[in-house]
Amino acid sequence: MARARSSSRAGQDREKGEREREKGSEREREKIGAIGALLTQVRSALFITGPGMSIECGLPHYRGIPGLLRRTAQDARMIESALSVDTLHKKPKLTWRYLLEIDRRVCEAQPARGHEVLVALERRLQRSTIMTINVDRLHQRAGSRSVIEMHGALHDLRCARCEISTRHDRYAGLPLPPLCAECGSVLRPVMALFGEPLPPDPFTRLQAELEVGFDIVFAIGVVAMFPYLARPVLLAKQEGVPTVEIGHTATEISEIVDFGLRGSPGRILDQIWEVFAQLPARQPG
Repeated sequence: MARARSSSRAGQDREKGEREREKGSEREREKIGAIGALLTQVRSALFITGPGMSIECGLPHYRGIPGLLRRTAQDARMIESALSVDTLHKKPKLTWRYLLEIDRRVCEAQPARGHEVLVALERRLQRSTIMTINVDRLHQRAGSRSVIEMHGALHDLRCARCEISTRHDRYAGLPLPPLCAECGSVLRPVMALFGEPLPPDPFTRLQAELEVGFDIVFAIGVVAMFPYLARPVLLAKQEGVPTVEIGHTATEISEIVDFGLRGSPGRILDQIWEVFAQLPARQPG
């Protein structure tokens, strides 16, 4: 008798779980439908993107650096030490050994479906801007043109002495470490290393974009919602502009956005695009 009651209870729990999953799926479909419809009514959009998008391309991230997988606390200490501005100055070959490994992983990665959807939306909207903390340039490789790189970029190199910058597709063929052709100083990537502030230029460009304003704001694949990432979302909320968050994990803004969707950014963006593409676009005027 006890076994029968236990079996019945287990069956009831399964049915309850299935009903809850069905309700969750239905709520997700409703949100996706609403976001797709909203996109047909807007002229401009801001997409704030983070590591969650690059992870779908096979790139693990450790504190914003793509291609680095932290397995232990010792790994974390080694990574942060090797990729610090102090080590670059004192032991540039050590820093550059890590940078070459990052370069290899980034060059092997290919843009995912999420990157492709943002390109497609850029082509359909009058104005579309990506604000990213990723340094891997997967957005540009997918075809996005208006990208603000808040943390800089892996493949832009600069001489600290001459201030000469050069853009590269990859590091293959460069000496270890690469040297400035003008003065012989060690080159470095134009991205924030551990122990130094973020570059100021992206913030200037972002502010100019925010002053123009956007009709909808997305946060996609952002794991840690730093204040400068949350600010455009908070400004949008104050102005009554729709806000969307897509990603596997909740963040500091999850409770305030108009639409929160948990799961794969690529899958969810693809479903939003399917809805958007089937609806008539807003007429100009």
